[in-house]
Amino acid sequence: MRLAFPRVNPRRSASRSMLLGCGLLLAAAGSLLAQAQNQAQTQAQNQIAPSALREMQAIYAFKATFTPAEQKMSSTLVLASRAASGRPLGAMARFYTAPARDAQGLLAVDVLGFASAALLQSDVASFDAVAGQPPPANYRRTHLRARVRPADLARLAALPDVTSLREPAPRRTNVGSITSQGYVAEGANKVVPAGINGSGVKVGVLSDSASAARVAALIASGDLPANTVVLPGQAGNGEDEGAAMMEIVHDMAPGAQLYFATAFTSEASFAANIEALRFTYGCDIIVDDISYFDESVFEDGLIAQAVNAVTANGALYFSSAANSGNLDSGTSGTWEGDFTPAGTNPLVTALEGTPVLLNNFSTAASPQSYDTLTSSPTSGVYLHWSDANAASSNDYDLFILDSTGTVVKGFGANSQTGTQDPFEFVQPSSTCGTTTPTGYCPAAGDRVLVALYNGVPRALHVDTERATLAFGTSGATFGHNAGANTFSMAATYWNAAHTGARIFTGGAADPVETFSSDGPRKIFYNPDGSAITPGNYLFTTNGGTTLQKPDATGADGVSTATPGFLPFFGTSAAGPHAAGIAALIKSANPALTNTQIRTILTSTTVDNMAPGVDRDSGYGLLLAPPAVALAQSLLSH
Repeated sequence: MRLAFPRVNPRRSASRSMLLGCGLLLAAAGSLLAQAQNQAQTQAQNQIAPSALREMQAIYAFKATFTPAEQKMSSTLVLASRAASGRPLGAMARFYTAPARDAQGLLAVDVLGFASAALLQSDVASFDAVAGQPPPANYRRTHLRARVRPADLARLAALPDVTSLREPAPRRTNVGSITSQGYVAEGANKVVPAGINGSGVKVGVLSDSASAARVAALIASGDLPANTVVLPGQAGNGEDEGAAMMEIVHDMAPGAQLYFATAFTSEASFAANIEALRFTYGCDIIVDDISYFDESVFEDGLIAQAVNAVTANGALYFSSAANSGNLDSGTSGTWEGDFTPAGTNPLVTALEGTPVLLNNFSTAASPQSYDTLTSSPTSGVYLHWSDANAASSNDYDLFILDSTGTVVKGFGANSQTGTQDPFEFVQPSSTCGTTTPTGYCPAAGDRVLVALYNGVPRALHVDTERATLAFGTSGATFGHNAGANTFSMAATYWNAAHTGARIFTGGAADPVETFSSDGPRKIFYNPDGSAITPGNYLFTTNGGTTLQKPDATGADGVSTATPGFLPFFGTSAAGPHAAGIAALIKSANPALTNTQIRTILTSTTVDNMAPGVDRDSGYGLLLAPPAVALAQSLLSH
């Protein structure tokens, strides 16, 4: 589909004198406009060397050969499938890195589609258990983790209940006889001695892991309660960040009972564990610190839907806003904006003659067809746009060029034909730093390009996961971390004022951390997938709705007894502090609903960034004393 652009076309006049009088002016104006357009187009074209344009052309020639099954696969898996089948990769060989396999020679992939009995019983792949249970056979669209021989990737993708197939998305925690300094900074020390200690409240924690040995050691040292429960088979594998988070909750609300489940196995397992903590174990408050990089930006994905389910049932859900930087601190690694072509003519033409347009990251007067990485994106680069999940028919692609614009270093050129997610990504190769690197090896100075291969403009979200961009914007927090029903937490160092342990006073003395992710979060779809503003999916026309994110701010940089978390920095630490305060509120007035507790939390903060509610700190720093006092005042109402 071609994009249409307006051009100067003066109306004819019946008056010859007006034509004579205005003709020279119109001609001059038209000439100046044409010159400006040509200059802008030339400027944008000159930013990419012919050699890189030829390589992009070759990538589109490769994309044009995708079979119907391959159109369901990420371009990386297409390469893996063809290599395993002995098909020559030609010019694409330098972009291919052999994927890691398990001991049986199987490749882990994420299957998006419908968990039908026919799919689950197919001999093409095996499917991982979800939270210890076999995957349910139903026709609810879901994520499934599968194990498959690389040579069978195309067979798996061809199954009718598979809508798309991609490699597992990276995920990370948001970390940046000891008591957390947040106990003082957020005023729990003024509440707990009075007998309000979280008793009668169950708090669930989700993170990477809480190993049996570490939990036992913390119980023995008094840093965790003896009745701490790790869900069966859900201790996880990692650095015991979940144990450190439970320590913080226990410091803030020592009477609360704690539960843990891993969020690191897969997105499907994460969602199942969220629901298990509420529906099986009865947790009143749940907190996590995990981000999956492929989570939907503009619509609730699988994990956010699990959050919706438990909050609808009465739980209060907290999450870290993430550590991806913020615009006001000059650490933004995010670019959000509507797709706007850099110049009025296509810069690349695909094999079949389709015009391919490149996004303008700068201004109309000075277009720039790329953004520049000012630090290395060690976790890769990700692109989302405002189509509905499993229904994207606007086909965008992502390219990474070197700092001179002469070489394509990596690309994401999946097909979006109406059943896939609006998502592209370029992940770092596992061979970087070796003598024969292949695939994308990131470096500061790399250029990020977004191309519209087919379709119409949409709102874009480019994410570098803790790198920085020359053209950065706000809007770093996304996914379930920024869900409408998630209480999203920014972070402030407990000793930001350099006065030692004292309660937060707010203002300039207690700013958010420079790495703390900012908001707001624009979404375009309701939880059921329907459009909020049908036909309007752009920022500039105020499509969708805007969520205030993050919601509030909590302490980080605190001490824990878990090795590796002394100190414990990051929004990962802010979340459990907030969960602990919520447990104090709930124990002070057990009749309060999750909505009432949320209102109490946001109405008793102390402001610490821009006056009023803002995109960096939300409503401000959470404090236990005024929140508990307000909860107690409602006992008689």
